This record gives sequence, structure tokens and C-alpha cells, in this order.
Amino acid sequence: MKNTQLYPFERNKYFYGKLLSVEDFNAEQKYVNDKRRLINRLIHGMGIVCGLNIVRVDDSTISVESGMALDTTGREVIVDSPVTKKLSMINGYDAAVDSGNSAYVYLCIEYSETEKGLAHNVVSEGGKAQADKIREGYNLYLTSDEPDDNINLINGFFEQSITVYRDENMCIRHVIPKYVNPNTKFRFSIEVETFSKQFAAFSYEIQLICMNNEVDGSSVLRVNFDESLFEKTGNYTLTYDLIANNVIGTEGTATIDATTFSVSYNKIASEGVIAGKSVVSIIDSDIEDAMIDSNYAYGMDSVLRNSISQRIYLARINLIDAGGMVIIEDIDNVPFNQYVASNLLLSAMTIKEAALGNAGVIPTQSTNVQGQSASQKIEVASGIARINLSSGSLKNKVFFSDEIIHGLGLGSVTIILAAQTDNATVYGCSEIFKADTAPFDTAAKLNPSKGSFVIGVMTKSTIVADYVDVKWTAIRDVDEAVSEKSTMRISIKPNTLVIKPRESKYLEAICANMTNKTVRWSVSSPNGGEIDQNGLYIAPNIEGVYEVIATSAVYPEVKASIMVVVRE
Repeated sequence: MKNTQLYPFERNKYFYGKLLSVEDFNAEQKYVNDKRRLINRLIHGMGIVCGLNIVRVDDSTISVESGMALDTTGREVIVDSPVTKKLSMINGYDAAVDSGNSAYVYLCIEYSETEKGLAHNVVSEGGKAQADKIREGYNLYLTSDEPDDNINLINGFFEQSITVYRDENMCIRHVIPKYVNPNTKFRFSIEVETFSKQFAAFSYEIQLICMNNEVDGSSVLRVNFDESLFEKTGNYTLTYDLIANNVIGTEGTATIDATTFSVSYNKIASEGVIAGKSVVSIIDSDIEDAMIDSNYAYGMDSVLRNSISQRIYLARINLIDAGGMVIIEDIDNVPFNQYVASNLLLSAMTIKEAALGNAGVIPTQSTNVQGQSASQKIEVASGIARINLSSGSLKNKVFFSDEIIHGLGLGSVTIILAAQTDNATVYGCSEIFKADTAPFDTAAKLNPSKGSFVIGVMTKSTIVADYVDVKWTAIRDVDEAVSEKSTMRISIKPNTLVIKPRESKYLEAICANMTNKTVRWSVSSPNGGEIDQNGLYIAPNIEGVYEVIATSAVYPEVKASIMVVVRE
């Protein structure tokens, strides 16, 4: 079905004695289908509704799980049962792999129709059989084409993302809010994605109009990036705080000065052209109201026209060129977040947002930079530690508690101590409260890698008692803990390995942002060789490509893998 024109709508007008033709029945189907598809597109959007995850089966094979998506004209794209395919057998493979970018390809899906079944035509000469059914289906294909900047329709409501530079090694995007209020701080982000094993570096200047750099108040933003200074992950975000000027109803712009651009790979200068201008509207009204007004201001034709050429990108399949043989390294599902949120999901998210307090979680209030209330949660644990003293302890003697497990998990927590006296519990310097002065000082030493701490007390005078009690409270910011966990990464050196059968090689796991750096090594295939817990890999007798995995011993969801090519 190549005709994507959904309207104007015409339906049959029936009357007794009307002769119904093929055109009439086709018009009946088209009217119902087009109405539904227009509602799908304008109310629900486009993208994946459920399922359609892409799973790596082996080095050259993927599986597409069942699911549903809505395309750019609201047509339902349904995969009713999982399908397994060799990558080389998918449409567009040769063109995508030979495009000059061998680092990855995109797997896309589109709506398709096929005729099926046969029925005799009683009015044609000889009763020639014709297809009597149209089966709605899908077409999978591979492409190296990059998406449009406005591929994520949801983010387009509140931010503008533009690609300012791209070559075979790197892509640079600028992301800026669509609306800001005057005299307010907002975040300008530069997203960097690298595709090769080379270390990228670049610098350039951005000219600001109607906004300033918060750091020095200037109208010039200087951007510098050197990938060799970071753990190589391939994805980086540079953030800058800008302040909108006190002008209303004006557009602030961030325009790249192309003459200042320089780029290099592995310290070797390269050539490239960078260009782009980001625009933000400075308004004095509520930003949410501006988003709503903008949405309703768009005409129906413009909404459909702006998305008509967009594909549904199911996955980015990262590839390794292993001596002329292309193998699958890993798969990033839905790389551009093309999702359709169902009403059921939105209702669940609303209810969850409104719910207060789970067990052990205390809701508090904080304020963001624009003064709007934001929900924040903390976890709290507390207890009383009894610290044994020697009988008749003298002044300035130090005693320690046993190791205390606070129960809030690994990582950073805040420990608050209070001295327990006969009459009161005193936090901080007890000498301020003369009547309740504690005869000892307290301190705590945290061990974030074990989720524990030790309390120490120092006597300020002779204590006759055999022990003292110290009340402790441990506090952990839930959002901070989630953020801390999301930054944990493992990388393996070397990131690719080619060795001979029965040859051995030590692998090194590099743990970033992790307090406990213990990893467990494994090989995905039972015949893929052996690896001990020190990282010594011994290749099998059989040539092939095998996956070696390093998994965090404490955070099993944090892992990394490399492909080992075994050949003579």
C-alpha cells in the first residue's frame, strides 16, 4: 500500500436498487481504515507500542520478538510471532555494510501488504483465478542511513536537537530547550558519539545571542573535548549552564563559528566542516502552557508531512570486521526511543508519581532552578551501637564499635551520630547544651564497598561505666543511588582479540564508578574455551568466534563482553 493519503473521507450512500461495484466495496474498506489510521497517528503517535525487541542469537543471527508498532500514517505494523534471520539474509544488507561505515547498521521495519489465496473470477473469460485476500504484514530491512534530527517526536515538544557534525568516526549533536523564561538558568547539552577505536578530540566556539555563559558571563561558549581523558564508552554528554537575557518574545540563538573548528583522531589532525544554529524561545509565560499552545497550533497537514519520511528504527546492530567476516558485537534496541505510550502505561506512571512513601522511603520536597516543586526520595536506616570501654577509662582514650552493616546497600551514604546521655540524645557538639554534655566525642568511618561503617569514640573525661551508647542514622538519596548505579561501567582490555587455538591471553576488566571492582569471568559458549577468575583466557581447539563476559560480582546487571576470534 504505497498510497498514504488518508483524506478527504468519502463513504458509500446506500439506497434500494443501488448496484454495488468493486470500487464501492474498496471505498468502504478505505473509509474505515483511513479514519482509524488518522486517529492512531494524531492521538497515539508513531513508534513501538509493545515488544519488537531484537535479540542476538549468535554471531550472525538475530531474532525479532513479536510486537506491534504504528508507522508514520497510523498503520498497524504487527509481528505476530518471533522470527529468526541471518543478518546477511535481511533486505539491504549488502548496501548497508558496504556503505563505508562498517561499525554498525540499523534494522528498520515498515508496513507491507501481500495478496494471498485464489478465487475463480466467474465473469472473466475462462474463469481466471485471482487473489481473494490481502494480508497485512511487515518488511524488515537494514540501512546505514541516519535518522532525521526530529526523529523523537516526544522530545520535540520541549527541546531542539540538531546534528552539527558527522563523519565515519564521530557524530556531534546540540540539544537545547525550546522554551525558557528570562533571567533563568538552563542547560545546553552537546552529545558526542564515536564509532571507531580511535580517540577523538575537537574544539570550537559558539556565538550566543540573547543569552550568556553562566561561568564567565560572556556571549561566547568555548567547547573542548578529548576522548582520551575519559574511559572510552563511545557516548558522552557535555553540559553547559546558560542564562537567558531579560528579553521577552525573542529568540535566543547559539550559532557555531565554523572558522574555529578543529578535529583530530589519535592526536592526528583531520578535516571536517561543522555548522548549525540552535534556537530557544524566551517567553514570560508558563513553559508547559507554551508546549500545549504550540502543539495545537500545528495544522494536521504539517504534522503528517513532517513525519512522512521517518522510519521505525528497531535496533542499531554494532558489527566487528573479523578478518573480512562481519559478526555481530552487540545490539542497541530502539536507539532513538521511538515509543508510543499507551493510556494504560500513562495512567500507571501517573498513579506511581502520586503515590507517597514505600517501606523505608520518606518523601521530601526540593526545589529546582525554576522554582517548581520536584519530588525526591530518601532511604533511612537507624540504630543504637553499644561500644564497650575498659573499666575506669581515662581521658583521651579511643574505642571502636564492631563493623555495623547499615542495610542501605553499597555506595555513598550519610552517617549521622548522636551521643546518648541519661537525660537526652544530643546531635553535634554536646557542649552547647551544658546540662547534657556527653563525656565523649564521636566519629564514623564509612566503607562504601561493603555497605558498612565503624563508630569511634574518644573520652573527654574519665568514664566509670563499662560502655557508652551511640545512636546512628544512615541516609541515602534514592535518585542519587540510581544515578550512581547508571554510571557504573565495565570495559575489557583489549576490546577485541584474535588468537590461535589453545593460545592463552590475559584480559583486564576496567571498572568505572564502582566501589567494589570484583568481576566474574565467563565464556558464553560451552565450547568457547576457558577463563579463570584472574582473566586468563585459554582458546579452544576449534576455530570460531566466541564471547567472553566480565560481570560485576556485586552488581550482576553491570557487565561487558568482547568477541574473541580463534583462528590459525
